[in-house]
Amino acid sequence: MRTVEEAVSEAIERYNRYRSPEATAKLVEAKEGGFTVDFSGPFCGSCGAYDYFEDLVYELKEAAGLEAWIEGFESAGGDSIRVKYVLGQVRARPSGS
Repeated sequence: MRTVEEAVSEAIERYNRYRSPEATAKLVEAKEGGFTVDFSGPFCGSCGAYDYFEDLVYELKEAAGLEAWIEGFESAGGDSIRVKYVLGQVRARPSGS
């Protein structure tokens, strides 16, 4: 069974593949109940920045079958925003995934 850190890292890798360099995610901390990610890039100045944070929730669900919710976010300095996520129940991944 994968750790939370491994699952989140895989989701971040997928996320960055499609969204970087406009938005780039970097794992700060991962633990059983949640995780923290720094997002950086020019998207930080846009009015739809929250959508980029939610996109990682969908990547995590697709990559690892984990449910997550955004707990909050704050400036991490420069063009970075730190987002805290809470993990919910793990669902079974379909066979063959």
